[in-house]
Amino acid sequence: MKKLIYTTDYSSNSIAALKYTASLGRSLNSDIIVLHVYSPEEEKGLRTPAERKAVRERHQKRLEEFCKDHLKEDFVRTELSYAAIKGANVAEAIADFIRDMSVYLVIMGASKTSTLKEVFLSSTSKEVTSALTFPILAVPADHEPGAIKKVLFASVFNDEDIHHLGQLVQVLAFLKPAIEVVHVTHKAAEPAREALENFKNQLIKRVSYPHISCRSIYSEDVYGTIKETIQNEKPDVLVIPDSKERNEVDRLVIREKIKGVQTSTGVPVMCFPPAH
Repeated sequence: MKKLIYTTDYSSNSIAALKYTASLGRSLNSDIIVLHVYSPEEEKGLRTPAERKAVRERHQKRLEEFCKDHLKEDFVRTELSYAAIKGANVAEAIADFIRDMSVYLVIMGASKTSTLKEVFLSSTSKEVTSALTFPILAVPADHEPGAIKKVLFASVFNDEDIHHLGQLVQVLAFLKPAIEVVHVTHKAAEPAREALENFKNQLIKRVSYPHISCRSIYSEDVYGTIKETIQNEKPDVLVIPDSKERNEVDRLVIREKIKGVQTSTGVPVMCFPPAH
């Protein structure tokens, strides 16, 4: 059975993500692993395996109490297990932990300043990047969980997007949401229409899901248009995939723009790593 991985640093910014994960886990009938990465400094000076084990168990107990406190009556209705792992690099530690697992996605809290998601997306480690085969969902701190009925997928109409749409369908097909693929383009009408038709033809061949629609919007302001589309259509999730064609400077700019979109709209953002 595929699992949901919820990561937390015990902060208030991760409470909404916990509630979201619990609700989604019940909808998908999925097991949930509640995960915390602690610093190697906590084991500094400890000499025996029993002492190191006690550190892990202390965190596992704290994770359980954190979930009880914030899930309240939903706690007994949710299948949870707890894991505490040591790691100097959070991204590497989480990637190593779930490397051989069957995972739907990793869910974490988002804030106005930073997110664990950014730890992954800003990583330049080849080992970490090659391990990121799972989508990451960042949930704003003030978001209330609810049914996922509409997903907005911000696309550039390339082959990687079709791959990511296939992954998205694998994660959410059971919930049967409407997936709206939107491409913001500054191309002239005829080239934009041709790009749309070519993408739709390839998508039909490779992804079998009846609730996908595709459209192009003409605009010079990509992220402003995405923000406006979110405000008008009120999707439950925004998907912004990464691309292996982007360099690190492009990724930095895009991360800042994604953070701005999420801050102003309050919509959970799902990011896919570049397709390998």
